[in-house]
Amino acid sequence: MKKSLLRFLSITLSLQLLAIGYLLAQDIKTLTPDELFNQARNIPKEKANYPKIISTLKLALEKSPDYADVRLLLGRVYTWNQNLDSARLQFNQVLAKYPENPEAHAAISDLEYWNGNYIRSLDHINQGLLYQPNSTDLLVKKARALTALKDTKQASSFFKEHSDLDTLRNFYDLLKRETAKNIASAGYEFVYFDKRFDDPWHFSYVDYSRNTKLGYVSGRLWYSRRYNTNGFQGEIDAYPILTKKLYSYIGVGASGSTIFPRFRAGTSLYYTLPKQFDSELGFRYLNFNPTETFIGVVGLGKYIKNWYINIQSYLSLSPRITSQSHTLNVRYYFSDRFNVAGLQVGTGVSPDDRARSIDQPVNLKSYKLGLNYGRDIANNLSIATAALWYYEEYAPKTWGNQISLNVSINKRF
Repeated sequence: MKKSLLRFLSITLSLQLLAIGYLLAQDIKTLTPDELFNQARNIPKEKANYPKIISTLKLALEKSPDYADVRLLLGRVYTWNQNLDSARLQFNQVLAKYPENPEAHAAISDLEYWNGNYIRSLDHINQGLLYQPNSTDLLVKKARALTALKDTKQASSFFKEHSDLDTLRNFYDLLKRETAKNIASAGYEFVYFDKRFDDPWHFSYVDYSRNTKLGYVSGRLWYSRRYNTNGFQGEIDAYPILTKKLYSYIGVGASGSTIFPRFRAGTSLYYTLPKQFDSELGFRYLNFNPTETFIGVVGLGKYIKNWYINIQSYLSLSPRITSQSHTLNVRYYFSDRFNVAGLQVGTGVSPDDRARSIDQPVNLKSYKLGLNYGRDIANNLSIATAALWYYEEYAPKTWGNQISLNVSINKRF
């Protein structure tokens, strides 16, 4: 009896659901194109809803094939769903019927821009500007495309022609920043010791870098006053780009002073991994004459939106020293590497830290905590500051504090 009742209720419910579905299907077919368009616009624009939006818009087009707004929305949904050929078909059908439609030019230019086809995007924008030369939306999109193409000559002419539009100035500043091939820098660091030394250390540098077709190349001159002694060191660094996902670092330095390594060299390979991870593998060499130190370096980092998290380790390869250095770096990029805030926590001294790279033949420990901040203060001119605290074992079982303050200025041109 119970089984029969349950079967009856199940059949009844299924028939009711089928009836409701039929009525709804019949109801949607009676809607006008305007009603269908409004219904599609009101559906939340989430990936799971794209099929429903597309089917609703297609039904509207069956009733009104020349309804431009419907085709444009359908093309945009196809774009979001990465059905790019279907999206282009919809946009081009609108342009074939209404070549002056500015929204169609904007929509297809967005599609091409978002997929890295900057020249195609610019072509569609220029076509739209023939019909709507004062369209702020199209002018902004043209500024965006020219900036992405890094076409300095054409962009400069365009920005001068439309210098009255405040909305374009940010793009112009971005273009100048990204196309700057030269960087001149100067920095100073003050290091205070509460126990280890009576006199603080002073450390400064000047640097010139140029962005070449092969990557950045820089020359740098360091000056330091330590142990009541003055010294200089010269360095040359290069960052050759090997492939789209692989680049390297090569650096050499030399000094005639005892407070710097007599010779230093280093190289690393950086590889871009899937899911915005990157890796580093390399070595560093320091020669304090007669002391020589070989150090291996490994690192792993990941980008999470504007955040970059990196773990880097330096491991001594010299048998007489088994020192290690491990650092966790966390950075937040406001825009680029000159506009950034960062935190570092770790142990040990890195051989790339020039202010603390000294001949230390025994295995001692240290712990560090640092903060840094950089920001543009004028057009292509930035300032950076950093503070670093070390709690160091400067002799066996003897500990002290070391505090350093750093400021630098960078000019791109």
